[in-house]
Amino acid sequence: MKLSLKSRQTSSNDFNFPSEKIGGHCVKISKLLLAALPSVVFGVFTIIFTIQQNSTANKNRQQDQRQSDELSIRSTFENYINDISKLLLDTKFNRSNPEHLLHIRVKTLTVLRNVDAHRKRDIVLFLYESRLLRSDVMPNERLSLKDADLNGLEFIGSSTISIQLDYLYLPDVYLSNGIFEWCTLDYAVFDNASMSNMKLINSSIWSTSFRGIYAPDATMGDLIFYNNSFIGATLVRTLFIGGIVWLEKVDLTNVDLLGSHDSQGKLIHYDFTSQDQIIRFNTRFADGSFDDIDSSELIFDGGAELGVSFISVYREIF
Repeated sequence: MKLSLKSRQTSSNDFNFPSEKIGGHCVKISKLLLAALPSVVFGVFTIIFTIQQNSTANKNRQQDQRQSDELSIRSTFENYINDISKLLLDTKFNRSNPEHLLHIRVKTLTVLRNVDAHRKRDIVLFLYESRLLRSDVMPNERLSLKDADLNGLEFIGSSTISIQLDYLYLPDVYLSNGIFEWCTLDYAVFDNASMSNMKLINSSIWSTSFRGIYAPDATMGDLIFYNNSFIGATLVRTLFIGGIVWLEKVDLTNVDLLGSHDSQGKLIHYDFTSQDQIIRFNTRFADGSFDDIDSSELIFDGGAELGVSFISVYREIF
């Protein structure tokens, strides 16, 4: 019995791992980590350095491209001004010669597609001051910029110095996101221009014509409307801000004002205006209502109904 009991007795050290072996493993792992650490650090540094180099290279390329584009735009603009100036000073140049005006038109339309908004402004001013874009000259002496890209065009004066653009002649152009602020635009013509998101603020627009313009989401403010024609214009969602005065004979025939509102989001109503102030035939107002419906010639058929009436009378007589 004693022997069996002794055989069951075991030393507590039989269940413990040798401390020497554990220590040896830790040392090996530490040596491996220390050996690999420089490679890891170098790899991370290489990745970060490569990313920084690529970012710097991209920024440099973008800056070089911007400089190249700017030089190209400047060269295009300067060549255009020089060429047109020489043409206008040439003794053989005739303003009423359609071929001469066509030459200027082609060069102008081409240049406007390749310059920024600032140069577009300078080109328009140059042609305006050369009396080519004015409504007060003979029709055969006006330069047509029909379909010209004038998007983003900005004329911004100040309360002390307004930009004088009386008689400016810009019908049938693309003028989205344009701004006219603190300008004198009396007797100007913008007929049939595409002027979405246009801003017309603090400007004089006496007898200015906006016939048939397409100007959704326009902003108009601090204006006196006097003898203006908006016949057939699209002015949906127009924002009217500041002071608006409808003084006399503003023609809104066939104009769409659906959703036009003030700065508070309230729909604009025109009940307070008299027929002397606003001509409102077939005008759709902000709330979708119509006033003064003129049912004659809603369909442009050349007066076919008159022909039908004449035939009926002819048959009754004969």
